[in-house]
Amino acid sequence: MLGWLLLVAGLAFLAGEAGGLIGTNRDWREPDDGITIYVETNGFHTGFILPAQAEGIDWHALFPPTDLGDMRYHATGATDHVAIGWGERDFYLATPRWQDLDPATMARAAIGSDATLVHIYHMTRPLEGRYARRLVISHAAYRTLAARLMQDIALPETGPLEPIPGYGGDDVFYQARGRYSLVNSCNVWTGNHLRAIGVRVGAWTPAEHHVMRWFPQAAPRGTAARPTED
Repeated sequence: MLGWLLLVAGLAFLAGEAGGLIGTNRDWREPDDGITIYVETNGFHTGFILPAQAEGIDWHALFPPTDLGDMRYHATGATDHVAIGWGERDFYLATPRWQDLDPATMARAAIGSDATLVHIYHMTRPLEGRYARRLVISHAAYRTLAARLMQDIALPETGPLEPIPGYGGDDVFYQARGRYSLVNSCNVWTGNHLRAIGVRVGAWTPAEHHVMRWFPQAAPRGTAARPTED
């Protein structure tokens, strides 16, 4: 049994590396005029950082800052961006820090789970760097991305979303839709949304680096960024 599991894991790893290297939307170019978003990572999970209000879409109305544990974030204008990620419920809630990582929890999530959450952080405009890569998309692409993200949220028939406490005072979880598995991880989720709005990204992005390699970190002033090759 262990041998089969190792074989499956090995094949999945090879497929992921191949999928992450094969580019899609090869003609993608950033528009001259558009909406600035960020592809973000914590080294394991990837997601999006979006303006709190843009194109008539108000994320603060859907995810009220008053749901946060830290009252400093409750004031109007205290934050102007939201980070949105998606993942498996037990893995999210049981792993606030790297040292809390439990292989058994990870394995159960990889096998498959219909219990998923969206993870929301409220913040000011991020600094571009290791953990946030700036990306400009068209106004139409932003509206499409927002609509797709809303489809991933388990919106109640009436009333507001029910918050689930996050790791600290600036984050919160909400119930989501979708099935998490090894082949549909949080990073596949990010890649799928990017691909759907025409952004160049890998054909399959099960791991963090399969997403982030397509968005090179900005070079220090006075140097030139080297584009990622296929």
